[in-house]
Order: sequence, then structure tokens, then C-alpha cells
Amino acid sequence: MLMGGILTISGHTNDDAREKVTMEGSVAREKATMEGSGVGGKVRMEGRELGRKKNTDGLTDLMFSWSLEDIFNDNLYFNQVENIPLSFQTVDQYLCSFIIPLLEETRAELASSMQIIHRAPYAEVISINEAKPYGTLQYYVMVDSWKNRFSDRGKEPYKTLPGDVIIFADSKPETISDLQRAGTTWAFASVVSIPDDENGDGSTSTYFKVQATKDVEDRDGIQTSQFVVFLMNITTNRRIWNAIRMRGNMSIIKEVLCTNLVEENCNLCSLDYKGKSVDEIPLPKLNESQTEAILASLMTMRCNHKSSMQLIRGPPGTGKTKTVSVLICVLLKMNCRTLSCAPTNVAVVELASRVVKLIKESVKDDSFFSFGDILLFGNKDRLKVGSDIEDIYLEYRVERLIECLGSLTG
Repeated sequence: MLMGGILTISGHTNDDAREKVTMEGSVAREKATMEGSGVGGKVRMEGRELGRKKNTDGLTDLMFSWSLEDIFNDNLYFNQVENIPLSFQTVDQYLCSFIIPLLEETRAELASSMQIIHRAPYAEVISINEAKPYGTLQYYVMVDSWKNRFSDRGKEPYKTLPGDVIIFADSKPETISDLQRAGTTWAFASVVSIPDDENGDGSTSTYFKVQATKDVEDRDGIQTSQFVVFLMNITTNRRIWNAIRMRGNMSIIKEVLCTNLVEENCNLCSLDYKGKSVDEIPLPKLNESQTEAILASLMTMRCNHKSSMQLIRGPPGTGKTKTVSVLICVLLKMNCRTLSCAPTNVAVVELASRVVKLIKESVKDDSFFSFGDILLFGNKDRLKVGSDIEDIYLEYRVERLIECLGSLTG
């Protein structure tokens, strides 16, 4: 699963430089079971079972099972959120330790957004039509225009995105008590897709498909006003939820988590770079720990005897992004093909910017290499591609090629 853009580094590959991280076969997995006092009883999670309903996911199901009292109950998961240990005996222990904290974080964020519902983006509904297959509580919704668009998401105006949690109500709520008033009809829903959004940028955000908690379509033939109010986006929460419930080949995660499986650097393998040993590779402007991290990664990549996983970690501000950007440039110089991914678009853009800067600085010495070996791709609006990295952005290159190869330009 990828949550952001992708930065690829091209190079020549050969047998001794082949990527050592493989995902072969399958790993037998124990069922992860967690029981805790949740909404209306116990929350039970066994392997893949919870949240495997068609068109739904377990996190959304749990969210929409909460009552207003549950949402604003700070003790809903009282005594269930424990300190996450520094080490783990099994992968299951690691994954399950994040379940309750994620649920509590989601509940708290939802409660916070509902407390300022009067400032939330909202729109009046023009039409609601049930989507096929019928009976799944999925609807195509059209609204007139969004108001309060600048009240959330920083300086950017609000536009509908998949994963948005919204409220359908027969009147525009100003407070939570408006939803509790006798005779008020309302329901939670999540945005499934933007049908006409071909570019994936949410530009057509007045028409979208939702998954509702109950029937929101007018079936009585009586025209009544209906409003939708944006609360929060749970795309990131869903991705985390899906990640901690995955049951595929877990060998890589086991190598990272189970320290007894991870061995020290191999003394049998050596890494050559233009005839130099690994400790002679030029690494510009790095401190000792950053240099050691890069050298360890390079040794791990080429080793045929030890673990193929290397983890670079450190508190905020210790230079992890800088270290990775230098590592990418070193791999490029070594003609190694590299794929760099990140959980957010911001992280990908920051890494790309650092790499581009290092490339420009390399013009001053004999280690120059071309932008043509680097490619960034992803949604332009979400990546917010600036002039500093457009030279490596896929769509920009396509546009330049069209100009060069077009009939009018020759």
C-alpha cells in the first residue's frame, strides 16, 4: 500500500546488486485476537474477519457504531490504552498493540471535529440517488456548493475527497445538541469516491458517492431540505488499520521487530565503489551517526550472508531525511535502481527536493549525474509539485516531450 507519491532512481542492475528483500512464499500466522469493552459490548478482532464486509472496512464500521455519547466519552477505552513496549516477542504482539490507541485517536479526532461543527464546511443537498447494487446504503449525492470552505485543512479551501466522514441532516447543525433535538433526522456517511474526478484532484467535489449508516434517500416524495457537513478524513486511519491487520508474508517485519533474528554486519562481504572500500565512499556534510547509517545500509544491501533489512531511526530533527537523500544519491552513483516511498505526499516531496538539491550541488565536482535518471510521480495537486522539483516530475516531462515532438514544433 502506498500513501504518497513515488520517487524512482534509475540505474543498471546486475546479479550482485540485486535487491535482497524478497517476499517469497507465505508465513503461517496466528490469529490476532483482542477483546475489550467497546460499544455495546466487546470489540473482538480475529485475523481478517472484522471489517471484511463488502464495501466497508472494520474501522468505519466501528466508528459508525458509536453513539454520540460514545464519541464524547473520554473513558470509552479507559484502561485499554497501554504503553506500547520498546520490544516485541511476536509480530502479532506488535500489530495488536496499536489497535486500541488507533481507535481512541480516531474517537478523539471525531469528537473534536463535532465540537466545532458550526465552523465545518457544509452544503445543501440537491439530489440523492441510490447506487447499485441496491440495498447496500450507497448513494450518489449532488450538492449545490460548499460553504465554510476555508475553515479547515489550513489555508486550502475544502473539497470532497474519498475517506471524508460527513453527516447528513435535515437541517444545518450548529451544535451537537441540534442533532439530539427531538424530531431531528441525521446519519453518518463516508465518501467512497468522486465519480467524475478523472484527475483525482477533487475538483468536481459537488458530486460524490457515499456509504451511509442508514437510508438517507427521500422515498416519500416530499421535498425536504437536507444538508451534508464535513467532519474529518479517515484515509490515514484506515490505512493504519489495514496495515495492523495484514496477514501476508511478514518476514520483513519480523526482521525489523524481532532483534534476535537480525544479525550484525557481515565481515565476509565488502562493498566496492569505483575501486574504493565502503568506508572510503564520499559522503558530503554528514555527521558520524548519519555516515554510519549509510555505510551500514550499503553493506546490508550487498551482503549475501546476513539480514537484508536495515532500519534508520532517530528523533525528529536528527537528519533522517538528509541521510536517506544522500543514500539515494550514493546508490545512483553506484548505478543501483532504487524505489523510494513514503506514507505522505509531503514526505515524498521533501525527499525529492533534497535529492534534487544534491544533484545540483554535484555539478561542482566530478560526481555529476543527470536528472534523467530520476523520476517523481503522483497526483500533482496533492504532491504540490513546485518549480524546484518539476524537472523530475513525470507529467512535466510528458508535457515537454509533447512540445518537442508535436507537429507544430517539429
